[in-house]
This record gives sequence, C-alpha cells and structure tokens, in this order.
Amino acid sequence: MPAVSAFLVLMILLYFSVKEQSNLIENELFEIKEQRAWQAGFIAEHIEQRLRYASASSFRLAKAVQTRLEQDNLITKNSLASITQPYPDGSVRTRESVFSGLHQAGIFLPAGAVLTAEKSRHLMLVKETVEMFGQGALSNQFSDSWYMNEDGGIVIYWPQEPDFVFKAPEGFSYLGSAWLMPNAPPSTYWTPLMQDPIPELLMLSAVTPVYVDGVWRGSVGHDITLQSLLDNAQLLKGEQQSEFILLNEKGLVVASDIEGLLQTGNDRNFETQLMVRDWNEAYQRLWSQSAAYLVHKQRLYTMSTINSQGWVFMTSTPLQPVTDKIKSAFTALQTMAFLSIAAEVIILTLLFAYFHRRNKAYVNHLKDASALLAEEKLRYETLVDKIPSIVYRCKNDKYWTMLYLNGAVEFATGYHAEDFIDNKSLAFADIIYPDDQGMVWQVIQEALDVSGRFKVVYRVIHKNGQVRWMIERGGYSDNQKHIEGVITDITELKEAEQQLKVSNMTLDEKVASKTAELQTTNEQLTEKTAKLQDSILTLQETQNELIEAEKMVSMTSMVVGMAHEINTPLGNIATAESTIASKVDQLQYALAHDQLKKSDLVQSLEVIQLSLQSNDASLKALLSLSERFQNLHYSHDVKLERGEFSLKLLTTQIVEKFATTLGRKNIQFDINIDEGLNLHGSIEAIDEVLTKLIENSLKHGFISLDYGHIWLDGHFDTHLHAAVITYRDNGNGISPSIEGNIFIPFASQALNQGGGGLGLSRVYNIIRTEFNGKIELQTPEKQQGACFVITLPLAKSLS
Repeated sequence: MPAVSAFLVLMILLYFSVKEQSNLIENELFEIKEQRAWQAGFIAEHIEQRLRYASASSFRLAKAVQTRLEQDNLITKNSLASITQPYPDGSVRTRESVFSGLHQAGIFLPAGAVLTAEKSRHLMLVKETVEMFGQGALSNQFSDSWYMNEDGGIVIYWPQEPDFVFKAPEGFSYLGSAWLMPNAPPSTYWTPLMQDPIPELLMLSAVTPVYVDGVWRGSVGHDITLQSLLDNAQLLKGEQQSEFILLNEKGLVVASDIEGLLQTGNDRNFETQLMVRDWNEAYQRLWSQSAAYLVHKQRLYTMSTINSQGWVFMTSTPLQPVTDKIKSAFTALQTMAFLSIAAEVIILTLLFAYFHRRNKAYVNHLKDASALLAEEKLRYETLVDKIPSIVYRCKNDKYWTMLYLNGAVEFATGYHAEDFIDNKSLAFADIIYPDDQGMVWQVIQEALDVSGRFKVVYRVIHKNGQVRWMIERGGYSDNQKHIEGVITDITELKEAEQQLKVSNMTLDEKVASKTAELQTTNEQLTEKTAKLQDSILTLQETQNELIEAEKMVSMTSMVVGMAHEINTPLGNIATAESTIASKVDQLQYALAHDQLKKSDLVQSLEVIQLSLQSNDASLKALLSLSERFQNLHYSHDVKLERGEFSLKLLTTQIVEKFATTLGRKNIQFDINIDEGLNLHGSIEAIDEVLTKLIENSLKHGFISLDYGHIWLDGHFDTHLHAAVITYRDNGNGISPSIEGNIFIPFASQALNQGGGGLGLSRVYNIIRTEFNGKIELQTPEKQQGACFVITLPLAKSLS
C-alpha cells in the first residue's frame, strides 16, 4: 500500500511537470510570434517614416525654390552658358569638363527648349538651391534632390548617379510624366511605383509643384528606390527559412526573396500566382480577423501596412524549427525525470515491500523522494532562467506582487528575483518609472477586462539608476487569480529610434543655420553691388564725355579729308567753265562784228570740246567719291546670308583671286589658320575685310618694292574666349604720323598717302557691327611693314 501511494504521488508530480512544460513552451512560442510581428511592424513603420520625411523635405525644397525665384535682385556666381553646352540631338546638358557629380547638380534641357535670359537665371538659382539641399541631405534616406522646369528639363543632384544627365537618350523629355503635372495643386503628392527611364530603377517619388508669383514653374522632389526600401527587410534574414513579400496598392508582387517568384514571365498577381497560394490564404484570413499574425500550415505569417502608399508587407517563417529548438531544451529534463521517477518507483516498491513493517524507514525514504523532487524542480527553474526574457507570475494588485521570476530579471533590472518575491525587499511597482505607473495599471486593467490579455511598453529604473525600456505581454492564469507573462528589454531599439529623431532634428537646424548665413551673405553682396553700380555710372558718364570729345576730333579730321577730296574735281570744273565762257564771248563778239573766221570757229570749238571732256572726267570723279561715301557705312541689318563657315577655306579662296597679282609682284602669301577654327556671321563681310587688307598691302605696302611677304594667322584664344586673326606684311609700313587716325574716314593725313581714306574705315565698321569685335594696328618692333590684329568674341564665333 505505501508503494502504491508513492507511485500515485510521483505520477501526479510528473503530470504537473509535463503540464508546466507545455505552458512554458506555449509562452515562449507566443513571445516569438509577438517579437516577429513587432519586428515586421517596425520595418513597415520605418519605411513609412522614410516616406513621410521625403514628402516633408520635398515641400521645404519647393518653398526654398519659390522664395529664390521671386527675388528679382539675386545674382548667380556663373552663367548658364559657362557650365552647359549644346548636344548634337538639340538638347542642352551640363559641360562634362567642369562637372563633379559628387558636389554639383547636373542640368538637362530637351531639344526645342527656349532659353531666355530670365529662364537661364532661374535655372542657375535653382541649381544652387538643389545643390544646397542635396549636399545637406546626404545622410537622409532618399536617393536624390531635383527640379523639373516647364520645358521638361531637369536639374538633379544624385551622387550615386553622377552620369544621369548624360544618359538621357535622344528626344527625351519629362513632359507628360507623373513627375511633371502642369498646374497641379501646390501640395506634395506621390508618384506610383514605376521605373525611371534613365537609370532604369524602380522608385517612388515625392513631388511638389513650384509656383512663382502664382504661375506654375515646374516641380521639385526626392526619389526613393525600391531597393533602398527593401534593405530593411534584411533584418528578417536572422530567422531560418524566413521569407517576405511586398504588395503594391494593385495587389501585385513588387518585391520578394522567394526564389523564382520575380523571374521574367512569371505571373505577379498575388491572387492568381500559384507559388504563393498559401500566402494568399493567410493574407485573406489576416484581413478578415484584423490580426497582425497567424499560424497557417505550420508557418507563422505576419502582415503590416504602409498606409501612405497602400502597400502590404508580409513575412513568413516556419514554426517547426522553433518548436523543435524549444522542445529539445526540455527533452533531456523530461527523459531524466521519467527515468528518475521510474527508478524511484522501482526502488520504492522494493523498499516498501521489504520494509513495509518498518515505519521509520518508510518515512526516511519519503524524505529522500522529496529531496529528489526538489532537485528536479531546481533543474526546471534553472532551465527557465536561461530564457533571455523575464518570465513571471504575479498577483493582480497595485504592487504587482511577484510569486515567481526567472533569472533574467537580474540582467534587466539589477535586482535579484528574491528581492521581488512577495515584496521581500521591494515591490516590482517600485521600479516602474513614476510617470508610467498610472498608465501601466490603466492599460493592463482595461485590456484584461476586454480580452484577458495585454501588451504595454513602459520604463523601469535599473538598480544603477539608468532608465530602461520594457515591453510586457501577458494575461490571466489560474482562473483569473494571477497574471503570467513575459517582459523583454527593448532599450537598444528605443535608443536607436531616439538617435534617428535627433539626427533628423540636427539636420533641420543645420539647414536653417546655413540658410541664415546665405541670407546675410546675400545682403552684403547686395550692398556691394549697389556701390559698384554707382561707380559704373560715374565711369560711364566720364566715358561718354571722352567719346564726345573724340567724336569732335574725328569729325574735324573727316571734314578736312572730305574738303580735300572734293576740292580738286570742283576746281577743274570751275576752270573748264571759265574757259568755255571766254570762248563763247569771243565767238559772240566776232559774230556781231562780222569778224568770225572758220579757223577761229574751229579752234574755239576744239577748246570748248576739251573743256567739256575735262568737266565729264571731274563729274565722274565726284560720282565715284559719292559711291565711296555710301560704302563708308555698314549696317548689320543688311540682308546677307549668315551662318557658320571655315576661316581657313575662305582665306584660301580669297588668296586664289589675287594669285596673278601676287605672282606678278613676286609676293609670297603664307596662311597659318587652325583647321577647326569656324566663324559665325556673314561670309561676305569677312571676305570684304580680308580683301581690303590685301588690296591695301598691294597698293601702298609694296608700291616701290621688287618682292614681299604676307602672313595671315588664325587661332582660338581660350583666355579671351575669342577667335584672333593676325594680318602682317613686310612692306613700307604706315607712317607714325597717321597711325592714330588710320581708321578715321577721310583723314587728311591718309589722303596724302595716295589713298581714298575709306577702306580701313569700312573694315573697322564691318568688324565692330557684324561681329562685335575689334581691329588694332600694331607696329612691329625691329621689323618693317604693317600688322593688324582682329579679335572676334566667342559669342559671334565658334572654336
């Protein structure tokens, strides 16, 4: 009979031991499910936070661009033409030679875009603003910063894609795309998940229209690539056979780590794809139950939503490895307990059978059995103590009086478990942060009344004085007499979250500080600009006075030249008229007195004939002079064909016209012009300039020489940004007395050299009017002859 009683007692203890083991396994599985759901929710919340930050940053960028464009007095450091260049396809792009994608924003304007001075200034102001935002946001979680204007062009700062503006294909434009919607409401909106046509990356874009003085001027925004969003999902890889799926608002699979799911040609419809049938079933049940996780076909499924995009983020992990891992921890204990109990039953049976009459021996044996049971209990509690989270059982009172705590409480709070049992040294409520105590009581009681289970996050004060964050999950046990649950330390997660918030706030403060500095610098530059404008006005007034004085001197010289030129033919005409009048008077007198002889008549008529011929020659000279007066003026409005042409080819053709004359006078002509030097303008104008210079050398430079040499050089000067043409001969040269007036019409000094005084003046007018250039006479040192240097600015010529 005693043996039977002992056997029954041992069986009862074994039953409760197995039951307690099952409860612990269920609690651990519950904790794992909660942690998995929390982890997936944290990833979805982090993605949501990135999207919200990108949206807010896009709105701030739009306001910054609007503010700068509405300030008409802002001046940019560089001109648009100095950092961009036209491409063969008609587009305008950033000049690669002066571009650094790590520090500068690139510019792309599609073919056909009309660039006014105002648009160019706006693009430069926007470029500076985008660079400032982009460089300040390098640590942020979006990929780039950009501005698109109303012509379909883009100004973009994207250090990871420095060749962005150079990859745009021929005929490309953002007009009609989701990034550029004319007259959209002035608030930030999101584009659907789609592929950018240039880097060919799937991305979302936060877009904000820009309005300047109420007029739509394009849009700004940030892009977030899908790959960067999914980098967060790598946190799930710590779980064996863990998988995830990301669904867009249309129910299509846009990302997954399931092998073969996203291969080309596979159906991506979540509802019809056979590879994810179990996922779809779990998805339907999760939606219908409004649950964050569930177990379906031996796998744990979680579901989180990204509300701003209408996306769904699902994860899946098998439960069997987790269950096996937990059960294996109890297998040795269970086997040992079973063998021990079996051995004890056999031993006790033999002992009780042998010593059934010895009551004292029976009692001693029961003590031994009790000691063995205590040892087994100790082993069981030791195993529970190895679980990293706090496992507890307590009363539902204001003190949370603890009845059981595992060893993890010492690591989390600094106190031993015995300190809390029955409030021996202090109550667990005493270490809850004072501001959280009322909240913890209210949340737990309300949740227990509704569902019998609860979850609450609060702070505790560690024994060393530190404040640590805890998440507690639990519920009723023992017919609602006690509470059982698990407490997990989440301090590191909270600190990481706080650091992220502080980092974002620090970035905003830096941007605000930098903006204030730029405003101060802008005010200083504005003040200096005003002073500079006053100085320029003073210089312009002085210059105008000098020009007027120079005009008077030039006018005097021109009038003297004109008088000299006209005086000779007029004097000849007057002499001839006097001779004719004298002969007519003689003939009238002889005729009146009957003294007219045939010989006298013939002689008088011959004299009159010669005088008339002299007048005719003088009139022709005056007509020729009139034509030269007309040729003196050159106007850019003359309807001549203008375009791009090769200077070297034109010069070769001009020299061929003078080949006979050059050969006859034994004059060598050398041409040294860069092959790629092209000019833009009237080819007839340059033809006339070079022709008159050659004629001037032939007529005056080599008039008394047996041979000569002419040089014509041309090159592109990068410092002056201009084409420089040098014409030089080794002829007689130009007298120092007329060097200062060589380009003045009808200079009397020039007339004394045998010229008409008009050729070089017209050359001067052509170069100034047609090409906005200049021509200078340079006297060669230690050389004979004349040297003319012609400079044509880059704005009118091409290198």
